Amino acid sequence: MAQRDNGTDGTAAFGSYVTLPVIGLRVCLPKPERLAWYAGLGLMAAFELVDWELALIIGVGHLIADNVHNKAIAELASGAESGV
Repeated sequence: MAQRDNGTDGTAAFGSYVTLPVIGLRVCLPKPERLAWYAGLGLMAAFELVDWELALIIGVGHLIADNVHNKAIAELASGAESGV
């Protein structure tokens, strides 16, 4: 998940932030237990235990569920629901 500096941050599911120096974008790093979950999902996709498309959908769904209070993610989810 990435957001501009003036966005609402969902700190419940994320531990720390890294700011990309060139574009000024803050990237939220998941807490270690969530990072392990995403790494496990990525490894399952890498070893073809699940299709990469399915892993991507599961990962995005998990990200949205973890960030219910984040305004940018909520707008993304509502846009996906409406088909926009």
